[in-house]
Amino acid sequence: MPRLKLSNRARQTPPSPIRRLAHLAERAKKDGKSVYHLNIGQPDIHSPVEFFDAVRTFSDPVLAYDRSQGNELLCRVWADYMNRCLGLNLSAEQFMVTMGASEALVFLFMTCCDPGDEVIIFDPTYANYIGFAAVAGVTLVPILSDLEHNFALPSYEKIEAQITNRTRAILLCSPNNPTGTVYSPEEIQELLAICEDYNIFLVVDETYREFVYDGLEPFSVLQLAPGSRRVIVVDSLSKRFSLCGARIGCFVTWNEEVLATTLNIAQARLAAPTLEQAASAHMLQTVSDEYLSRVRREFEMRRDVLFQALEQIPGMMAYKPKGAFYSIVQLPVDDAEKFAMFLLSEFALDGKTTFVAPASGFYMQNGRGQNKVRVAYVLESHELEHAVAVLRAGLEAYPGRTE
Repeated sequence: MPRLKLSNRARQTPPSPIRRLAHLAERAKKDGKSVYHLNIGQPDIHSPVEFFDAVRTFSDPVLAYDRSQGNELLCRVWADYMNRCLGLNLSAEQFMVTMGASEALVFLFMTCCDPGDEVIIFDPTYANYIGFAAVAGVTLVPILSDLEHNFALPSYEKIEAQITNRTRAILLCSPNNPTGTVYSPEEIQELLAICEDYNIFLVVDETYREFVYDGLEPFSVLQLAPGSRRVIVVDSLSKRFSLCGARIGCFVTWNEEVLATTLNIAQARLAAPTLEQAASAHMLQTVSDEYLSRVRREFEMRRDVLFQALEQIPGMMAYKPKGAFYSIVQLPVDDAEKFAMFLLSEFALDGKTTFVAPASGFYMQNGRGQNKVRVAYVLESHELEHAVAVLRAGLEAYPGRTE
């Protein structure tokens, strides 16, 4: 029988570097090994009890569709939350609730771009942006940032050189996944100036906004450009409140046309989950500020523990991140993916091994990140120490180690 044809769109959507080796981790577990998961940004910190309280007390007799734009109360309390934390003046009408930040980004690619249009990103980038763009038929144009300069944004001139008549937006993640970089207001202001000069959108993914360290305070591009119709913020409750499985995100903009046009797409998918939206609204109204303060302190401590351990590995190079809970780490190997596979398939220390995400999947430019991995410090401190001890021992045993 002739092979059935699949779409080019599906074929061009890359597998996730975060999950691509998951089958090897599952096999290792079946073989009796314990696996330290540094590959995926799944926090182990308990979700707020206020969310679960709302789930338990949900009393509607029918679990019906909610509004396509999002639960009205959730939009209002999310606006109140951002206004209180960031000194903004947002209203509920500026919010579109989505199934995680992921759906928000897919919506925005489809709303702001036609197939073949371009969006500028910065390599290394959040790997799923590549998949979202492929689904929407959008061309991502990567501009390299490098470990040696702490993944700082490229100059105005380097960015400007990549703008064409098909460029529709610049997309930035700050605090950054996968690098942990926190961009300064001055850097973001320069991006905004470029977008104004070329009349394009500035989309900022602020999923990790509250996770900033070393005395930094949470910051939003919305504070720089109040009322700007070209600024769109993507946000999520997933990481901030350990609610990855609830799939509640949003985008926020003063651009009424973007909201109205995206609503057409949102109506086609009907609505985000009703129960999770109701629970999220209750949580945002009742959770104490201390919850996030405690979580932020915990991740900062974990970062410090991780880097104290990493610094003991000969030949390792990394930038100590200022935010989020990720870092790109350069290892003394030629091929980090082969090393990651070695750890999962052939190596264990006292019955344990470590799962890291090969960084090449976070780069769009071929050949980049070959000797790097992304690590997520989402485990308790003692587990991070053990995970790095396994990593170090694995490097010592790895036949492809370089000097």
